[in-house]
Amino acid sequence: MKQRLIMWLAVVAGVALVLSVAWAAILWIRPEPIRIAFANSLSGPSAPAGTESLIAMQLAIDEVNAKGGVNGRPIELVLFDDASDPAVARANARAIADSPCVAVLGHYLSSASLAAAPAYKDARIPALTGSAAADELTSTNDYYFRALSPVSAQARSIAEHLRAVMKEPRVRLVHTRDSYGKSFERGFAAAYPAEQLRVFGLDVAAGQVRSMDEALDAAVQEPGPGVIVVGAAADHIADIVKALRRRGIKGTIITTQGAGRESYLRNFVNEPEEKARPGFFTENLYAASSLIFDSAGVAAQAFAADYKARAGTSPSWVGGGSYDAARLMIDALRRAAVHRRFMGQGIQKPSDSKVADRDRVRLALAAIDSPKSAVVGLTGRLYFNANRDIPRPIRMGFFRYGRFVTAPLQLVRIDQPDGIDLDAEREKGHVVAFEGRRYWIQRVVYTGIDIIRVSRIDVKQNSFNVDFYLWMRFAGDDEVQTHVEFPALLDRGAFDAARPIQAGQEDGLSYRLYRINGDFRTRFDLHDYPFDTQELRLHFQNTEQRRELITYVIDRFGLRLADDGSSRADDGAYSGLPLWRFLGLNYFVESMSSGSTLGKASLFDAEATTEFAGFDAAIVLRRSSSIYMLKNLLPMFLLVLVVFATLFFPETMFRERVTIPVTSILASAVLLVAVSSQIGDVGYTVVVEEMFYIFFVLCLMTILAGYKHEKLRNAGQKRAAVVLDHAAQVVYAGTVLAVIVVLYRRYAL
Repeated sequence: MKQRLIMWLAVVAGVALVLSVAWAAILWIRPEPIRIAFANSLSGPSAPAGTESLIAMQLAIDEVNAKGGVNGRPIELVLFDDASDPAVARANARAIADSPCVAVLGHYLSSASLAAAPAYKDARIPALTGSAAADELTSTNDYYFRALSPVSAQARSIAEHLRAVMKEPRVRLVHTRDSYGKSFERGFAAAYPAEQLRVFGLDVAAGQVRSMDEALDAAVQEPGPGVIVVGAAADHIADIVKALRRRGIKGTIITTQGAGRESYLRNFVNEPEEKARPGFFTENLYAASSLIFDSAGVAAQAFAADYKARAGTSPSWVGGGSYDAARLMIDALRRAAVHRRFMGQGIQKPSDSKVADRDRVRLALAAIDSPKSAVVGLTGRLYFNANRDIPRPIRMGFFRYGRFVTAPLQLVRIDQPDGIDLDAEREKGHVVAFEGRRYWIQRVVYTGIDIIRVSRIDVKQNSFNVDFYLWMRFAGDDEVQTHVEFPALLDRGAFDAARPIQAGQEDGLSYRLYRINGDFRTRFDLHDYPFDTQELRLHFQNTEQRRELITYVIDRFGLRLADDGSSRADDGAYSGLPLWRFLGLNYFVESMSSGSTLGKASLFDAEATTEFAGFDAAIVLRRSSSIYMLKNLLPMFLLVLVVFATLFFPETMFRERVTIPVTSILASAVLLVAVSSQIGDVGYTVVVEEMFYIFFVLCLMTILAGYKHEKLRNAGQKRAAVVLDHAAQVVYAGTVLAVIVVLYRRYAL
């Protein structure tokens, strides 16, 4: 007994020594990280936006580091807080220049970016922002890149939206006389009729808006109804909107992208007027935005879910732009890393290569300049133009009930006019043109799917039965928006788009309500069966109108969604599925592409594709694995214990040590056939089958151990036979324990 204890202690000590040496070796050879400066507002008035940027960028970097980093080097963010202050940003830029960082991600505010930009240029360190929009930032600095459109392009988009959708109302433009506001004023004035426009400038000094009372009093006194457009950066918009509302302006106010996020409402919640009447400041408040999540596709929704899991709140365009900026920077690092001397490779002193490394990153960023070299982002392919900006489509959104949602009508740029009869489309009212720029007028359909009941899931037949409501709310009174179909619906008679159960007007929009009950086809992913999570997707598409004319967006009001965009659980809807647990109901804006020429000669040589709008609701369910195993795998668990017990049988029970594992293999094989029949022929091995195969191997090992034990005993080597039994016991128990630990870590944590 004492010798056995000494032997086990020696084994444990040896294993510990090996692990310690291995860990020390890993630490010794761990590559030096690639350091990127994160320069942003982590304190001060813009801290919420800066924190959102940090979380989003860290998500992108964590994804890359989890896969080995860039050429085996992890990426590390080095934080520099500009405190929402240009002077602090300027001081931080000098510290960044002296640091080992090869690039900069930031800033949020244009004022901070403009203050730091000269120092970055002098240090020849490339900087990339996902939010600062002042034109001057990139147009005058070869080292600054921007993952969005400049503010002048945003201003032009707002002007064209007013002309096409609101039919050129009288506009009072209130802008700040800083770099941001001047860029906005130039872009807007160049695109809007001068006779319909009055401009009022506000001075900015030491980060504060000056002469506001005089200018706004003049704007308010301007006779006649109209729209007020605010051309100011995010740190000034709230003060201007408050002043306008307190002067009795109740009509439409349109602001820049800086206010286009729900978290911006924090600027108003503590005001007495807002407390007395919620919506006092935000009613009829619109904002431009490069990303609104209710109309975003699958990639953006997946990012939003990851962000929500990390931060506990939903992201805005700030997080989306920051995530895309980080993805662009990561791609540039990979391109730069191709060079043999990047990050000191082949150089005795890596610090000597800092300037050269920064230049390589800048050149790699500049090389992302065409669709062929583009990086896939949340809203499409990203690449820089000649001014190092990324022209992104601008959407118009508005605030309602504390939400920021897509406006009912949008403009979509026509970049590939091949095969489009523009004159005919213009006569139909589908296309408008401004100074050579042509746009589709896109109707937004607010769409909701509410589950009444999921009554059956048939894994073997790849189908499920669901009863649900579908509704649509849209501008106009024609029915083309409702001409949709469910491709996976097996019973075509279960849905007729021309026969809603309710129709009328709701909140100034046309309203259609349907109830659908039927079986839907799907493909289950059973690799993790019986620990699997399944997604039951309800997908419809409009095959009559292209996506540029109609888009289906998530009706966040009607669905009463949680902050993460998922639906609340309705216990009654899933009570008929005792083997499943409801995890969530998620919504996605989808599209279907077609490259067909449709037999038209005008399309024979065109490379353009036609996209049709669609919408998805995904019901996420997880199998109750404990109930499944109790009902289906309890016999196998008992067989595992019985076979293990044979390793402790005395020599006189040699026959039982062999026959019991053989019988167990046969019994478990029958059980495996029964389990496999429940899922059908899936063409790959699932987890439950792997569990059976491991048990088969353990049974074979037990048989061989019993045979070898008998042979050693007959040869007079009783001690060796005892050692063999102990080894078999350890291997058997260790294997079972390892399987349990792996399954627990993979599926229970």
